[in-house]
Amino acid sequence: MAESYILLVEDNPDDAFLATRIIRKVCPDEILVARDGEEATELLQRMARDGSYHRIRLMLLDLKLPKINGLDLLLWIRKNDQLQKLDVAILTSSDNEMDQERCFELEVLDYLYKPMTADMLQGLLRRREEG
Repeated sequence: MAESYILLVEDNPDDAFLATRIIRKVCPDEILVARDGEEATELLQRMARDGSYHRIRLMLLDLKLPKINGLDLLLWIRKNDQLQKLDVAILTSSDNEMDQERCFELEVLDYLYKPMTADMLQGLLRRREEG
């Protein structure tokens, strides 16, 4: 079993493929992918029940997701006693300033615009380790 995970919540297969390739280049963590907010919620609930949630090193969250959107998922995480301290970074194409403000109010590590690059991920992981 992996020591730590990167959880990617992304519904676009092309964006998920690119992000997965970059994550593999930058860090040794196992990658978990959820294709929508509902799938991510179910995965996080399962990990909270079995205690493995603490092994999520970072969650990369798209905002525009089917079923449960990224902002609602982030709000649910922050209200969950076990998951509220989860390190979350937004990875999105949304340049909506209200979305960005709300995400920072909900204590995201960063708000990154697609497409993700290796430099972006390395900088994010470095800030996470320093923070």
